[in-house]
Amino acid sequence: MTSSSPQQNIDETYENDDWFDIDQYKKAAQVAYDFSLGKMEKQGEEERETIGKGGSEQRATDLQKQQFSQKDEERDYKQSQKAYRF
Repeated sequence: MTSSSPQQNIDETYENDDWFDIDQYKKAAQVAYDFSLGKMEKQGEEERETIGKGGSEQRATDLQKQQFSQKDEERDYKQSQKAYRF
């Protein structure tokens, strides 16, 4: 029978256990960080695209409003000139 001290047995208890492996923890944390970073970058790109699209649509809408307003003013002016003659 070999004699081994109880302290030695305790020290070797987690020797082959990868549950507490700091390198694997760091790798997993890096993978999670890279994933979240990629996700945020994609979300930012989509948001910028949406803002750009919304801006161009708003400009087109404003241009259309201006054109309608000018046509209405022109029509009203012509009508007032005809009414003034009578």
